[in-house]
Amino acid sequence: MAYSRKFVIGDIHSHYDEMIELFECVKFNFNSDTLISLGDLVDRGPKPIEVIETLMQIKKFIHVLGNHDDWCYQFLKYQKQPIDWTTQGGKTTVNAYTANPQLIDKHIVFFEKAKLYHIDKDARLFVHAGFNHRIPFDLQTDNKELIWDRSLVFTAMEFDQYNLKFNEFSEIFVGHTPTQFIKESKPKKFSNLWMLDTGVYISGKLTIMDIETKEYWQSTGHKQETNNNGSE
Repeated sequence: MAYSRKFVIGDIHSHYDEMIELFECVKFNFNSDTLISLGDLVDRGPKPIEVIETLMQIKKFIHVLGNHDDWCYQFLKYQKQPIDWTTQGGKTTVNAYTANPQLIDKHIVFFEKAKLYHIDKDARLFVHAGFNHRIPFDLQTDNKELIWDRSLVFTAMEFDQYNLKFNEFSEIFVGHTPTQFIKESKPKKFSNLWMLDTGVYISGKLTIMDIETKEYWQSTGHKQETNNNGSE
């Protein structure tokens, strides 16, 4: 039996070539390794179709829904094209599916399998954006916060200053808010929250991390290592 590793990947945004580079860097095994995507697989980049088709080949793939994924699903299922989407990279995705209509039904099924969040056996939360930390997580009622919230990241920054943590989870992994917001292009840890969206459409750097060891690789092809403080 092959040794199984667990990886989490930040917002891919149709950057297929960078994703493939990372798979090659970590020698990702499509049959035995687990990959958790923090969402936003499509838009902004040039190859949304190729990204989806490749991820569908991973046996242990967990797709956490992102806001761009939701926009794409609404388009595929109901032909919705809100201006907020098409002006934020959605037009490329529309064009890709217009050229490949035979894939639409299959990709609708793919998006319908996405989860709003994932909690593993070690109480690690994987969510695209965030949640209202003032309410117990199992009482959250606003699903939009899970794919749109940014306040959790800023709360984590505040918690970090006072050595506070989000007690419901051992660790939290989020995408959505690019690290460029804090003038970084590498994953960053505040409190017990990891920011994994390193803004591939801004910096060219897509990030994949080994969930257990916290080693991470970026689409430069060079492995980076972090300690528990998130510093190198």
